[in-house]
Amino acid sequence: MTKREIILEAIIQEYLSSGEPIGSLELQKCMDIEISPSTIRIYLNRLSQEGALVQLHVSSGRVPTNDALVQYWIDRLNPMKTLEIDDIQRFENSANEYGLFCIAQKSSEEFLKEIIEVSARFLILSFDTQEVVLKYSEQVKRFLSNLIGSEMRELKNISAQVGLYELYDKLDQILNHEPLISVGINQLYDIAKEQSDSTFVNKLLNNEFSFGLKEGVYFDGFVPYGCLAVKQLATIEEKDASLFYFGDIGSDFEGFLNQGDNK
Repeated sequence: MTKREIILEAIIQEYLSSGEPIGSLELQKCMDIEISPSTIRIYLNRLSQEGALVQLHVSSGRVPTNDALVQYWIDRLNPMKTLEIDDIQRFENSANEYGLFCIAQKSSEEFLKEIIEVSARFLILSFDTQEVVLKYSEQVKRFLSNLIGSEMRELKNISAQVGLYELYDKLDQILNHEPLISVGINQLYDIAKEQSDSTFVNKLLNNEFSFGLKEGVYFDGFVPYGCLAVKQLATIEEKDASLFYFGDIGSDFEGFLNQGDNK
């Protein structure tokens, strides 16, 4: 790593830990390598000119900008890693400690395999591990036959759009089971208050939305400026699950994961 990268990483990590502006003397004390305060000041000025750091007041230290934190988390977070969580209470305590909203559900990727007609009275929709029974309708049978291979959530959305409410209600009952983890709703509203924007809250509380996302790190779109959201696979008490967590971009997500992840 170059001196620039070392200093920027050090100031970001110290900021994530303390939440306070960092000066050259404080930064020197927490670094593993010997760099003089005067050299650190040169790099702090350079990083400020590049837009990676900002000085909130003339006499204060620097803090990382949103762009610097975005790049830091892109480099540091790995949403493709499956988290191993053996202690739900420990994980929820970690989310509370770091001020994050977190929800996890048992994975429910189920695909429509076949449609079985029973004596022109019922239709049995066979998924990977689930079955749904509907009243017989030749029109419904023809329509659903074209959707074999569809994922259950996708089929639920389609059924709502075309008015197949019996199917929608039954799929909704299967999909909206109790979450394995649900913590930090108050933190979610606190962030909305700070942002003076609550439009994103209902989306994040809608399981169909948050669990419909692909695994990844999100900084924009549905995520308000200055925040971060992650969709990630997890194993929770030996159950395959989908994990979604959200918070201020200046929160210590690594500390949260290291404390809550049992592996």
